[in-house]
Amino acid sequence: MTANDVFSDPPAFDLRHAFEAKSDQLAARMKAASRLTGHGPTIGDGSEEGWRVMLEEFLPRRYAVSQAFVIDSQGNSSLQLDAVVHDRHFTPLFWEIDGAKFLPAESVYAVFEIKPELNLGYLREAGEKVGSVRGLHRTSQRIVHAGGEVMTPKPPPSILGGILARRSGWKSAFGQPLKDGLDGLPDTHRLDLGCGLTDGAFEVPTGATAVNGMTTADAAVGLAFFAMRLLARLQRMGTVPALDIDAYTQVLSR
Repeated sequence: MTANDVFSDPPAFDLRHAFEAKSDQLAARMKAASRLTGHGPTIGDGSEEGWRVMLEEFLPRRYAVSQAFVIDSQGNSSLQLDAVVHDRHFTPLFWEIDGAKFLPAESVYAVFEIKPELNLGYLREAGEKVGSVRGLHRTSQRIVHAGGEVMTPKPPPSILGGILARRSGWKSAFGQPLKDGLDGLPDTHRLDLGCGLTDGAFEVPTGATAVNGMTTADAAVGLAFFAMRLLARLQRMGTVPALDIDAYTQVLSR
């Protein structure tokens, strides 16, 4: 080995190729689930778990990804959710019953519905699921640092919503039918991000409409685009607010 060998430039890392490989891996997992069983719910479970595993492997350790219900301090509950991106470090998991998690609303960053394909009916269903979380009451408590500094309560951020699917049901995957479907949702049901694994992905920026502001990526890098845009949106949200423990435990007092 020569000195030139020791100090030679390291090989370049092909980021696009890496995400293409990740897309192929997830697609293969879903395909295997559908071939191994003809039972609809089992196929759905395999697809959902594939998406959750992919998200949790990609996102920083501060985030967890779970199938869950979301509850608030006033006793309200969301619909059951396929994939919830939630805080891992600062928010307690109050209840897990027979594998079902119940997450406090303050812990939630994003909610995704997982479906076989992108179509109008599934868009509306995903919007309804997202809306059931956004409508919950969220508390925010002041934070006292070790040195005595007190931070005022942080306003809860807007919860991201989206839909994940194996494919698009439209001939033009991200054409006018998708845009009209997204813009036709009530504001509380809006979907910010989505991915049809074999067709690509989309993002609707905050404050934009799908017709005027939606950006897309093709199938080869769709998963990469979705994952990176999700991470960018999560970074802008910062840390979830500190939940008010007293608000949740007041039902215990007599």
